[in-house]
Order: sequence, then structure tokens, then C-alpha cells
Amino acid sequence: MNNLQRVQNIFISNGSATPAGGSAITSVTPGVIGVYGTGMAALTAGNTVSTSTNTGAIYMVEGKTDASGVSYVKRSSKIDGMSILSYQAESYAPAQRQVWSIGFNRATSAGLIEVNNDVNYNFSIRFKNDKWLYSERPELLNINFQSSSTATQLSIATQVANSINNSAYKKQVVAIVVGDGTGVYGVTGASNFGVEITAKDVDQFFNSTYTPNKVYFSVQVNDATGFGTSTTCTEIQAFDPGVGTYDQVYMLENKCFGYEGVANRRQWPIPVLDYSASSSYVLSAAIAPTVTGTIGEDKVTFSATVAAILRAGEKVELGGVNYEIKYFISSTVAVLTSVLVAGLAAAAAKVRYQYDVITVEYNDAINTPTGVVAVANKSAVIAMPAIDAGGAYSSTSAIGTAILAILNPWMASTAKAPANVSL
Repeated sequence: MNNLQRVQNIFISNGSATPAGGSAITSVTPGVIGVYGTGMAALTAGNTVSTSTNTGAIYMVEGKTDASGVSYVKRSSKIDGMSILSYQAESYAPAQRQVWSIGFNRATSAGLIEVNNDVNYNFSIRFKNDKWLYSERPELLNINFQSSSTATQLSIATQVANSINNSAYKKQVVAIVVGDGTGVYGVTGASNFGVEITAKDVDQFFNSTYTPNKVYFSVQVNDATGFGTSTTCTEIQAFDPGVGTYDQVYMLENKCFGYEGVANRRQWPIPVLDYSASSSYVLSAAIAPTVTGTIGEDKVTFSATVAAILRAGEKVELGGVNYEIKYFISSTVAVLTSVLVAGLAAAAAKVRYQYDVITVEYNDAINTPTGVVAVANKSAVIAMPAIDAGGAYSSTSAIGTAILAILNPWMASTAKAPANVSL
């Protein structure tokens, strides 16, 4: 090990209250996280490094249960107040899917496909994510097709969408035909048509892989072919991995098992690991704007602006049914990744969240195989529900508030004296 290697630990809360100040380590039951001093007594909100001999250094702890049902406590390395490097916090943010359009763009209400009869059309999709897990080679989907002798925007858009959905890359992207008309995808009575191309979720949970694999790409049309110079090709929604998603927390926890001595990942007997990451979402209270939409369509309208409330990629509950927002057309109109299974008339809208994340980076002295003491960079990550069930969309969970009340004053009193953080 050298000072370039960062040993990590992650501590995941299920939302249970942190142990009261002064509590013994036995208070850390499964799902509970806490901050303890060197005397193994829980810190009290407001404690500093000089409050007592117990608080000059801290440990992050988490209660867990193994495969046989036995409870135990997971503990970080000693985090000395003199060795803090950084202290950061990030609030949950949803992952956003990449979305592109060829021709008419519903986000800008503009664009078209140039129509040329009986000529070759060519376009490509360049994937920027890994080809597959363990492979870093990018992929390229290149499509050629011949237009009809009586071609229309609709016929060409249909050929584009079909060529994508029937390709070898149909597990990574999906294409739909859209238009500037009414009804499902706006194709009824439309004058201009286009193709909307959206990233899909891909399988990625392997116990020897530690980074989420998300599909992101760019689209190009060849203007030397039938698309000509009039066809528009634009990005509607950029890819964003988000913050505190289940994928990220699970992958980090999976990686951190290696720092706890789990080295065997493929040979029998493969160990059963005690994962704490949960794929469940925490549902908020209803936001103020209500939502309206037509069954079978993927577009919804809110009664007031939601620009400061909802984001692209947000998992929402609309009228009691779960959906995902693909992108926004305006501050009140959103497009979903799926069509409505029931009509919405001034229905309640709620938001679904996963984890807020706090990261502490610090130095630790270690003994090398040659007996020389070296400095190792380490980090401890705390992941906890962003809000409490039924809480306001803008609130912070009780466990998040409690952890900040403990860590902020303690961190501020260390030699590094990092600024307070918020969630």
C-alpha cells in the first residue's frame, strides 16, 4: 500500500435514529449508523475534538446482520482530528437518461426530416459507455436504408425507428416516432415527424465490478445522403449519473467489501455478502402543483412550475402510479419514459428519493511489510435516506439532520477546520 491508495468504507443507514450521545456501542443495531469517540461512546451533537478525551478521534459505525442472522457492528479506521483532509456532502440527485432526436424535436417543438425519394439514408449512433462490463471499447451503430419511391417524413421516421429497435443495440436504446400533432407521441395529424432515441437500463450487477454502467451516446445523420442539410439532429437530454442512487451505493459497498478482507469473488465457495444498500425509494408528501395527463400518452402537465421541485430523471408517483420523468419541455410540461396507464385530472404528484451522501477523507498511519510507517489516504462514506417517508420534497431526513449536527461542529474544530456542509 502507498499514499496514493485510498482505502474506503461505506456506512449505510436504513433511516433509523442515530444512537443518543454517550450511548454504548451496543446501541448500534442493524440499520443504525453512528459516530463514536475513542472511548466507544456516541458523540453528542455539538461535541468538538477538545470536548473530552473521547472525542479527539472518531469512528463511523454501522449495525449489520450476517447471512446466518447474527448481528454485528462494522467500524471504520480511526479518524483522528489532526488527519482530516476533506469533508463533503451531496444531496440525492436522480440519474438522467441520454435522449436524442432525429427530425422533429418535442422539447423545442421544431425540426423535420428532409424527404427524398428512393435514395440512401445513413445515420449513426456512437455509444460512449463501455461495450460491456470488462470491456472499455466503445461501439458504433451505423445504419443505411433506402427510402420509398413515395417517401414521407413519417415513412422515413418509421424506417429509422425500426432500424434501431431491430438492431443488435436494442438492449441499449429504444426509438419512437414522434410528431407535432396530437395524441400518442403527437403523431395524429402531424405535419413534421421525428425519431426520439432514449437510453435504456442495462444489466450491471456483477460482484467483481465496481462502477455502474450507464448507456450514453451521440447521434449523427450523414447530410451527404437523403437526410440532406435540412434534417435536424439534436440532443434533448444529456446523460448524468446522478448522486446517491442505488446503483452507486451498491457498487461502492461491493467494492468496499474488498477492504474488509473479501478477496474471493469467483471460486467456490463464493461468500454470501451482507449488503445494506436498498433499491427502495422513499416517497415524499405531495408537492403543491397537481398533474394532468391523458391515458396512453407520455406527456403530463403540472398546474404550476416545478422547475425548483422536479428534475429530469426524477422517479415520481403520479395519481398513485410510479413513473420516471424523461425530460422537460417547459417548467410545467414533462415527458415520461412510459405512457400513462390511467388518466390524470389534477392528481397528486409525489417524488421518490434514495440516498444523501457524506464523505470524509483523512490520513492514517500504517505499518508496511518492511516495518516502515507510511501515510495512507482513506475515506469513510455515509449514505442515508434523503428524506423521511411522507416528508416534504425539500426536507432532510431525521438521520441526516442528526449526523450533520454531530459532524459539522466536530469537523470545524479539527486542524483542517472544513466548512460546515448541508444536505
